[in-house]
Amino acid sequence: MIGVYHAGELAVQKLAGEEFLAEQNSKSIRSVIFKGAMAFIQTQSMIIASTVGENGKVWISFLTGEPGFISAASENMVTIMSCPPASDPLIKNLLSNPEIGLLAIDFNRRIRMRINGKGEIDESGRLTVTTEQVYGNCPKYIQKRSLQPSGGFRRTQRHAQHSNKISSEQQEWIRLADTFFIGSASLEGKMDASHRGGHPGFVELLDESTLLFPDYFGNSMFNTLGNLYSNPNTGMLFIDFQAGHSLQLTGRSYIIWDKCQISLHPGAERLVRFEIDEVLYIENDTPIIWDFHEFSPANPSLVRNY
Repeated sequence: MIGVYHAGELAVQKLAGEEFLAEQNSKSIRSVIFKGAMAFIQTQSMIIASTVGENGKVWISFLTGEPGFISAASENMVTIMSCPPASDPLIKNLLSNPEIGLLAIDFNRRIRMRINGKGEIDESGRLTVTTEQVYGNCPKYIQKRSLQPSGGFRRTQRHAQHSNKISSEQQEWIRLADTFFIGSASLEGKMDASHRGGHPGFVELLDESTLLFPDYFGNSMFNTLGNLYSNPNTGMLFIDFQAGHSLQLTGRSYIIWDKCQISLHPGAERLVRFEIDEVLYIENDTPIIWDFHEFSPANPSLVRNY
């Protein structure tokens, strides 16, 4: 098994003064898939994947399928029977770099689990991941949703569009978002995929190529922030929960430690500024629909402190 924490994570834990909590929480990290985790992933219909291209750009994608499309072939091997849309960079990235970060998330039960390791795509499109780190996360900031099977499970690309800035329609999508996913890479090259949630408006647009979002209190492991601290290359993913469309952004993230700026954002421990390099919008052909039920009770208010 690789080290529990990477250099960036250790540095941020020290800066935040949360080394003790991080050490305690590290006891939950395993290199194999325990029985409860096996049962959990086999019931899921979606999984998030973070990969990096030859140019160092991080992309974060999502794969879907009927329950059972994810399975544990053994205690250290996960198999995913689902192909991403044609324009998604996931397969191309894995062919040049096998490092991958996975996040299985059940919105309805507010359960999430990370699986980091090395991925391989075979000729049939099956993705096999050899695990290095497996661990659960707290249920905070997960909005309760349920997937409607009548809408279908598989993503089929109708249209894809590349750009280097977010359009006015995409800006409105981000303004209304209550959830996004973030992909990052450690200085050592290990990948990670994580979830971020809050009330609509918690992600701010500074301009057509720059976002700002709060970092709320979490598990003190600083997996994402630790990566950003040492390697700013970042991917962001926004999902249209009414159709299955995706908005994927790749760029660079910078942590803001200034207490005056942070104090303007209720509940924020830190802020992150994300600068966009490239935008990929993929329009889904067959609807994948999640019904919204309620916001997470942990979401901080967005009423500014002035």
